Amino acid sequence: MNNIQILEDKITKVIDRLKTLKSDKDKLNGKISELNEALLKKDEELRAARQDLKNVEALKNDIDKLTLERETVRSQVEALLQELESVEI
Repeated sequence: MNNIQILEDKITKVIDRLKTLKSDKDKLNGKISELNEALLKKDEELRAARQDLKNVEALKNDIDKLTLERETVRSQVEALLQELESVEI
């Protein structure tokens, strides 16, 4: 084999390797894009979940207030009933 043939073989190998590397790079860039899209979707889901949590906390606070009001009304009604029972009509 002469030197030119050896050089041609080496250049061919380099070109093949560059093609492989470019293909690998394209695949990795595609995967990065997919992962970025998935990350954006998960971020949106997380924001929605946080908003849901705030809504649940607000509802819990409302329930706690209503429970307290119910107990207050119950106590007042019981006190009024006791007053009525103590009055002999």
